[in-house]
Amino acid sequence: MRMLNISSTEDLIANSMNILEPASLDADGNEREDVLFANEPVDLLILPGLAFDKAGRRLGRGGGYYDTFLSRYQELAEKRNWKQPLKIALSYSVQIVDEGTIPLTPNDVLVDALVSPSGVIPISPAALEICQ
Repeated sequence: MRMLNISSTEDLIANSMNILEPASLDADGNEREDVLFANEPVDLLILPGLAFDKAGRRLGRGGGYYDTFLSRYQELAEKRNWKQPLKIALSYSVQIVDEGTIPLTPNDVLVDALVSPSGVIPISPAALEICQ
């Protein structure tokens, strides 16, 4: 899995499962920058999921791809003395479940905030600071 920088939703194309993802080339035909090889830090990561809780747990599809990426990026940011990016999960209100419902494993990376049609739920100190 690669995370690529985009500048607008125009940069997205549907994949084989009809999920929008960044095209590998930008509008000028240049290859997009993979954030794990970037020279500048990422400020914000928007994460998908099937369910979330207000403690920051995220239930994905069980492959661990996002958690692996997030761990690798957090290590990179720490190594380069970059500020950690804010990890935001987009969800419908019905996807936000009671705390303790979503299992937590040692490799899981928590989200900083949830954004749903009902509003923003800041979770981490970094998200609380921004939302004040």
